Amino acid sequence: MEGTGTFSLRVAAVIPETRDTKTFVLEEVTGKNIPYEAGQFLTFLLYHHGRELRRSFSLGSAPGIDQQLFITVKRKENGEISRFILKHWKPGTIVSSLAPSGRFTIKTALHQPRHIFFLAAGSGIVPVFSLLKKILLEEPLTHVTLIYQNHDEREIIYHKQLELIREHYPGRFLRIDLLSHPLQHDLPSKRLNNGLLEEMMNVYRPVHHRQGSDLLYTCGPPSFMRMVQFTLHVMGFAEEQLRKENFTVDPVPAPAFSIDPTPRLITVHAEEKTFQFTVSYPTTILQAALNNHIHLPYSCNAGRCGTCTAQCMQGKVTMSINEVLTEKDMEQGLVLTCVGFAETDVEIRI
Repeated sequence: MEGTGTFSLRVAAVIPETRDTKTFVLEEVTGKNIPYEAGQFLTFLLYHHGRELRRSFSLGSAPGIDQQLFITVKRKENGEISRFILKHWKPGTIVSSLAPSGRFTIKTALHQPRHIFFLAAGSGIVPVFSLLKKILLEEPLTHVTLIYQNHDEREIIYHKQLELIREHYPGRFLRIDLLSHPLQHDLPSKRLNNGLLEEMMNVYRPVHHRQGSDLLYTCGPPSFMRMVQFTLHVMGFAEEQLRKENFTVDPVPAPAFSIDPTPRLITVHAEEKTFQFTVSYPTTILQAALNNHIHLPYSCNAGRCGTCTAQCMQGKVTMSINEVLTEKDMEQGLVLTCVGFAETDVEIRI
């Protein structure tokens, strides 16, 4: 461990996945075990051109199934950091990371039969790959359907691994590949849209099988996830049945509200330490902590990943944006410090 909640990781192996995607197998440099949940991500502290950058990458590995952690990185056309990692990370490279975090996770139900759908596009398969392995192993009564959108056959990440899983769970795992520009002329060209998604859900989730315990997880480009969520809402799926993971983070707009700028006392409990500082609107709790050289965990700084989640024990915190916490989370007092503004004196626990 180095600093507050930071790990030093060594690249143990680099595995090519597609022409522009690689998997990086990671190990803690001292050999310590790093606890995590399927579907979570690592936030790396990268020093690029003299400045610290934070970038999050989902774990494709699943605890109790894969012996080592691994992330999978796809080259983005305008992604300076993804290009840097793909070019420079080699076996033996040492990198710094925050502890695994994220709320794109699942609680298994050993004796409860249910149907879980995963809708992924491109590199959105990475956290989905982690989750579906966990579900198939730990929920023997559950059926899993994966709808996976790609440009063409060459772009399918984890293709061979997914085929092995399909062969191992022939009666419980259904894989549906959609290719918008297939290279083989005998394959149909299909891109998931509202109509096709509704049609597929009606086919693969018949009315008489529908249960409120069924879950739907989606990860991919923002437009893909918006379409998926809109369609499923229109079809009648409840908010608590839907989960999404954001890969692209847009700038946070200015708050659509104002708060009394009177200074508020913030008390933070983190890693058996207690910190106190003051904050005044329009400064967020996280930014005020950083201004006071208190290094609380964060990644996207935009209310979309959950790394900065804290429990509000006393006081009132208003968030300007929230694409992570559910109504149940907020009823339990969870808040996002990166977009959280103190309306009163506040006591929180990280």
